[in-house]
Amino acid sequence: MFIFIKNFIHKKWCIFRNEVIQILISIMTEVFLNFLLLIFCILIFFLVSLSLCFFLSFYVGNYVIGFGILTFSYFLIFIVTFFFGKKITRFFIKNLFNKFFMKLFDNKK
Repeated sequence: MFIFIKNFIHKKWCIFRNEVIQILISIMTEVFLNFLLLIFCILIFFLVSLSLCFFLSFYVGNYVIGFGILTFSYFLIFIVTFFFGKKITRFFIKNLFNKFFMKLFDNKK
């Protein structure tokens, strides 16, 4: 009887351990893939910004002005999103949900 209980507990423990390992592997995979995606997007953003800086420098004829234009525009974007980001984001999300739910519940046709 004791061997039966011991084998039963051991089998349940192995099943539980395998499920936990599978869940941990899937979580680690998602974290790793999201990390790689973040690095890839940062790299693309950096290279596009660098290309745009060189294009503006070539177009204007001065490296300082070309790089300065893009730096100033990024600074303005940062300031606008820092001070007005929550209000603008909430405004657009509220309007999106209002339009969606009005269309969903307005079936007068």
